[in-house]
Amino acid sequence: MTFTATPIPPPKPMPIGGGREFDLLNQAMAAMNDAGNPVLNNMGGRCQFSRIRDTSAKTVEVRGFCTYVDKDGDQTFEQCDFLPGQPNKCNITGGTGKFEGLQAELIISIEPLKSNFEGNGQVIGHKKGTYRIAKTN
Repeated sequence: MTFTATPIPPPKPMPIGGGREFDLLNQAMAAMNDAGNPVLNNMGGRCQFSRIRDTSAKTVEVRGFCTYVDKDGDQTFEQCDFLPGQPNKCNITGGTGKFEGLQAELIISIEPLKSNFEGNGQVIGHKKGTYRIAKTN
């Protein structure tokens, strides 16, 4: 599954002590399932993350949530954790309509893109993993 992310410019980071800074990320998303599967295929979405940068250790911790919606208005819900020294992970924790009961574990790879819009970085990435639909009787 391929996705793109475009951050909406956040406020400036705020220092939180110990050489660390806190800020928020708000991203507009677009997803396409490379296999044509309906999960995360031709869906628009939004992600909101909190980010802590440790400027002395040069590490970044990102945690947050994403919601995607398809042309029928059905949604998927993700929880993501990007932690230093660990693979970037998101879990689909459910959805609405045809995605009700959807669960998935995904590993995220991200490549920064050169942007011609100063101060606004963009990325393209891939989500790889498996999913299942849990019965919700």
